[in-house]
Amino acid sequence: MNNSNPSIGKTLAIYTATGIGIASFIGSLFSGIAGMIMGGSTGSMLVKQFVATLVIGIAFGAPAIIWVSDRLATWIKLIVAIVPGTIIYTCIAWWIGWIPREYGVWAVISTIVMILVVTLIICAICGVVFRSNVRTMNDYLKRRQQISH
Repeated sequence: MNNSNPSIGKTLAIYTATGIGIASFIGSLFSGIAGMIMGGSTGSMLVKQFVATLVIGIAFGAPAIIWVSDRLATWIKLIVAIVPGTIIYTCIAWWIGWIPREYGVWAVISTIVMILVVTLIICAICGVVFRSNVRTMNDYLKRRQQISH
């Protein structure tokens, strides 16, 4: 098998995740539009959910560009990729009611811990994928350089 091409499983996972992201955005967008049209408390919540998912997606997605850098230590990249999104996600979760404050301090703490654990797992997976893509590209560029010399 040619190692310069990603495996079919990896390609399938990437395309599937991309499709889910696009479908989620479209579904959220339509919910936000429906919320604006319907009004009231349900409509308001739908608009808030759309804004929340949009902002959270940007907060986690934009800093992920750090993974393409080979000049920083992995632990620095991990912090840059995780911290902004996690802070923004936690603030939005508090604002929108995803953190169950009405059940007491332990519910709040356990939810925040769960947010941190899930965030670490997702960022670790993304980091491995992004890093693998960077290494593949670097290997390709090195081979091209060797061929041209």
